[in-house]
Amino acid sequence: MFRHKRTAEDFAAEIRSHLELETEDLRVEGLTNEEAKRRARKEFGSLRAAQERFYLRGRLVWLDTLMRDFRFGLRSLRQSPGVALTAIITLALGVGANTAVFSVMNAVLLRSLPVADPARLVYLRTTQPPHGSGTIDTTETFSYPVYDALRKQAHGLFPVIAYAPLSTSKVAVRYETQPEEAEGDMVSGTFFSGLGVKLIRGRGFSEQDEIDHAPIAVISYNYWTRRFARTSDVLGKTLYVKGIPLTIVGIAGQGFEGVETSGSADFWIPLQNRPELNAWGNPPEDGKLYLQNPTWWCLRLIARLAPGVTRTQAVAQLQSTFQAAAYTGIGNPDPAEKRPVLSLVDAKSFPGYDDQYGKPLKIMMAMVGLILLIALSNVAMLLIARNATRQREFSVRLALGAGRRALFLQLLTESALLVVAGGLLAWLFALAATRALGAWAQIESSLAPDQTVLLFTLGLLVLAAITFGLAPMRMVLSAGPALALKTSSATSNTDTGRSRGAKAVVAMQMALCVVLLVGGGLLVRTLLNLKNTPLGFSTDGLAVFGVDPHIKSVPEGVAFYRELQNRLRVLPGVESVTLMEERIGTGWSDNGDMMVDGKLPDVPSGGSRTVRSNVVGPDFFRTLGVPVLAGRDFADSDTANSPRVGIINEQFAKRFLPTVNPLGHVISPEGVSFPMTIVGVVKDHKYRSITEDPIPMAWYMYAQIPIIGGMHAELRVHGDPLAILPAAQKVLQSIDPDLPLIRPMTQRDQYDLTISRQLMFARLAEFFGVLAIVLVATGLYGTIAYRVTTRTAEIGVRMALGARRGQLVWMVVRDTFLLTAIGVVVGAPLAMIVGSGLASSLYGVKPLDGVTYILSVLGLAMVALAATALPARRAASVDPLKALRTE
Repeated sequence: MFRHKRTAEDFAAEIRSHLELETEDLRVEGLTNEEAKRRARKEFGSLRAAQERFYLRGRLVWLDTLMRDFRFGLRSLRQSPGVALTAIITLALGVGANTAVFSVMNAVLLRSLPVADPARLVYLRTTQPPHGSGTIDTTETFSYPVYDALRKQAHGLFPVIAYAPLSTSKVAVRYETQPEEAEGDMVSGTFFSGLGVKLIRGRGFSEQDEIDHAPIAVISYNYWTRRFARTSDVLGKTLYVKGIPLTIVGIAGQGFEGVETSGSADFWIPLQNRPELNAWGNPPEDGKLYLQNPTWWCLRLIARLAPGVTRTQAVAQLQSTFQAAAYTGIGNPDPAEKRPVLSLVDAKSFPGYDDQYGKPLKIMMAMVGLILLIALSNVAMLLIARNATRQREFSVRLALGAGRRALFLQLLTESALLVVAGGLLAWLFALAATRALGAWAQIESSLAPDQTVLLFTLGLLVLAAITFGLAPMRMVLSAGPALALKTSSATSNTDTGRSRGAKAVVAMQMALCVVLLVGGGLLVRTLLNLKNTPLGFSTDGLAVFGVDPHIKSVPEGVAFYRELQNRLRVLPGVESVTLMEERIGTGWSDNGDMMVDGKLPDVPSGGSRTVRSNVVGPDFFRTLGVPVLAGRDFADSDTANSPRVGIINEQFAKRFLPTVNPLGHVISPEGVSFPMTIVGVVKDHKYRSITEDPIPMAWYMYAQIPIIGGMHAELRVHGDPLAILPAAQKVLQSIDPDLPLIRPMTQRDQYDLTISRQLMFARLAEFFGVLAIVLVATGLYGTIAYRVTTRTAEIGVRMALGARRGQLVWMVVRDTFLLTAIGVVVGAPLAMIVGSGLASSLYGVKPLDGVTYILSVLGLAMVALAATALPARRAASVDPLKALRTE
């Protein structure tokens, strides 16, 4: 019933039986026993051939050959573990660095929004809002009447989708009893359906939800994972946002985190009409929310092109509708006023990332490509040197009948083993490096490697495997069978052409290393300049956090912040406490024209009347440490019942009050009857970011402003500023248990966020420079050491003829200096090109900075000398008798 599978022993027994029967028949015919055996074997043919045919029967020959090469390759690599480990680590660093940078580049510049048909999505833009309106972003935000008019049109764009964040940073949320901070957006009812976002559970929003301002929420996949541990019963749970209960009705698909570059949304809610949930977290202005205030341009708009409609056609169809809606609530435009113009921008990927990261990331990709080139050439030289010691082995195999194709496949298999091991290590390195890059650059969109990154990495590994397999082939093919017989062990590995090729590769590596060192040096010097830029005050000991209380009236808000400030002041270690509406160092500011003594001030031709302003609390400048040049700081005595006061900076005084004492003059924002008397002048200091230049600025006292909402507390403490945050959290929760600290951090860290892009590129460049130095040193050491080894007999002859040890050392060092000089000469012009490409990313340093170039060349020379020291010492210590005896 079951057939017995014949083994090799069974087949051998059958052959013996057949030969015995044939021998017996021949003996019967009259042949002697020996003659019969000889005749039977002759007629049967080759026993070895029959056994090979039986062995190959039913087998995949190529697979069998591959497995044999695989086993032989493993044994061969085990015989030289140092070479194998060095090759694997070098390859992992080169490929891993490329994968990490490409992963960031893919997420920032190449990856589409995770929505349906992203190529048809467009962001709406305008040239400017109408005169007399307020705006969040001059070109990117619109009023509610504009959104309402555009979404009702039946052609061009469908649907038109509105969205606005609930805060400029994060908002207070609570699930069960624990308050925390999260990022959330208000969106129109067509947000999920119009974008084509998949929900893994529950439902999205409908237009009726928008009309009813339904108290519901959809959470992101990441927030569901982080906050709810992916519990299956999260739908129907209540999430409190700024004290407002919202029912969770859906979970967005993995990878979708919103349509903005500035943040990663944790949840979305339909457009609301509650004062607590106003757009951008702003308090109502004159009792009006964004819905009722046609002069406040605060909504961002995204839309999908209607079928068969191009962007140009859509703009032409909607321009008149847009311009008519733009003046709703404002009145007819002035005849001389330039009307706002609608435009559409491709929304296939995140907006703004290309301008912010595009050019630097492409330069980084080119630099990390040089790292890969150095790494691949290093490993290739390493394998060539390793296989040079096997040249007699290859000659013997050729002499025994091995084909050159078989030798190539064997080398390819060995390189594939190295590549697989290096690739796995490279992927782990890339995952860790990608997370570090995202943290350094404060990129909130997901940087997780996707299919594109995986294919990119596989492509690099296939290229590496082929390169490593082909690199030794010239040497292998030149090793004819006779080489094993006519060469000695001392000279079989020498090859002048191969030596020149290795020198050329090392010189090329040094040139690339110069490029990386100069580029890295320029960026590192930029970072040092940014770090050492004077802010105009000391950030040591400063901690800052946001507070977003549930305030229903101005007196209630003033009382809340007064109580908070008083409680924080008495905490152990606290030196002073203040408040501010706009957190300094975030890039945000409130800008507008300013009246001085009841009129717009005269400015020189081409000058600007724009003044930056902020609403702050008592002891603001004392807490920051900003010098008050004239007058005083804000005080607790500045209340709603006392005269309104303001403070200006040096730039304000120089531009608008250059010839008079500014104290006592009256300032007021244009269009607002809110006069304030100047009581102080403070020294110019950095406000939005480290790199900004000072502009005229004015500060108001929060207790005297009829608008109040979320603010930020600034504490100057003795010791570690972060250590005060737990005590501050207890103080805040003792006032309102629902309130968390929003974005708590040191003030220094807040300013450093404004240079996060420069920080990422500087750290990357620094890492690339160090990696290039290590790889070049490894390659140079390997080349010089191999050359010294192959010239042992020559060195012995030289010493026997009277050469001194110093001459031998110079013979080795001379080659290194020559290679270094060639690398510097070739690399310097390339470095100049890279420097000019980095010009827009530099701060306080020029692309042709002489110090950077000199330090790069000196650093390369020192590393080259260090890499040569050991081979030179080995050459000087050669025993001439032993060296000659090896021949």
